[in-house]
Amino acid sequence: MRKKIVLASASPRRKEILEQMGLSFTVIPAGGEENPVSREPAEMVKELALQKAEEVAASLKEPALVIGSDTVVACRGEILGKPADEAEAFRMLTLLQGGRHTVYTGVAAVDTEQGRILAHFASETEVSMYPMPEEWIWEYIRSGEPMDKAGAYAIQGGCALWIREIRGEYANVVGFPAARFYQELLKQGVDLKNSCVEKARETKTEAGEWKACIFDLDGTLCDSVESIASSANRALRELGMREASLKDYQLFVGDGVDMLVRRLLDFAGQPEENYFERLKALYLDYFREGCTYRVEPYPGIRELLEKLKKQGKKIGVLSNKPHENTEKVLDGIFGPGYFDCIQGCTEGIPRKPHPAGALKMAERLGAKPSECLYIGDTSTDMKTGISAGMYTVGVLWGFRGKEELEAAGADALAGEPLEILKLQNQES
Repeated sequence: MRKKIVLASASPRRKEILEQMGLSFTVIPAGGEENPVSREPAEMVKELALQKAEEVAASLKEPALVIGSDTVVACRGEILGKPADEAEAFRMLTLLQGGRHTVYTGVAAVDTEQGRILAHFASETEVSMYPMPEEWIWEYIRSGEPMDKAGAYAIQGGCALWIREIRGEYANVVGFPAARFYQELLKQGVDLKNSCVEKARETKTEAGEWKACIFDLDGTLCDSVESIASSANRALRELGMREASLKDYQLFVGDGVDMLVRRLLDFAGQPEENYFERLKALYLDYFREGCTYRVEPYPGIRELLEKLKKQGKKIGVLSNKPHENTEKVLDGIFGPGYFDCIQGCTEGIPRKPHPAGALKMAERLGAKPSECLYIGDTSTDMKTGISAGMYTVGVLWGFRGKEELEAAGADALAGEPLEILKLQNQES
């Protein structure tokens, strides 16, 4: 399907996300009055998204795929849109701080040529925040950033330092669930990647004089699943819980310690509120001494890294593993100072798929995001690289499979480490 794509929204965040998807599109904002019937947040955003898409679709005289979208935040039974003034922004941020809330984004895609709705859904992401000092809230409001955002904050902006955790698609909180949207269209036989996207992807590849390569650690550079499984199962045993297999851990890891612990409790059938802190503390205690247990680089990784160094490329590692453990593993296997930059999970830098860590690393490596290869083995890695504006490479020797990486929008796949060199046309 090669036809015009129209975004029925003036949101700069949605525009950026569609650009990161590689789409060529036109922006025609809907201007009609919003009249949702439902007061249930998921249904409300679906209604508003469809209203916007159909309004703009009715004004077009040529075939097009029109995309409408709307976002709200729900917290403690209240639906939060954009704040009307600074006082309302303060009230919203005060309500959100120190707890959990849910971001709902509705999407509707209308094909004007066929006269049918190709996608119509609401995506949900749960977000938890650290407590915010009142003086910080007012300083943030005075920056102006909260005033055009649902819930009065931007997860990709100044509020990033107060995000404790997210459950669900990161891009959904920014304003458009790109991966879910792509999957919904695939169900209808519409593959944007092989139609509208292709030209943009080719341009990006041809223009790519890569200066830096940013690697994920677990499942990308090193096979570390036994180290994680050994420490976690030891903690589970101590609490009298069911242990998981290595195959289970390949699915559980990749999104940070908190998410690993939640997945283990769900697997063991135990309530999070009773065991989360105890299991997390035990795991971290055991992992401090066991993080290097049976950890080995994948075949071909050392040769790849040496060739990249020889070519003058900067190399860095970005991991959701605690920073102390990340450094201990890499120093123990490759030697201190081997990588130009290492960043594990620390306070102040949101974990992947938030792009903050990748963007900070690009800056430290002296490269623009468009000059970086982002290399990983999970959908979390692909979302991180895409959100940061980097060229994403999904590796097939890690913990996840080809389907997951392709669905997450990987720019390229590599079956073995040295294939990555071919992306630069500089194989040696």
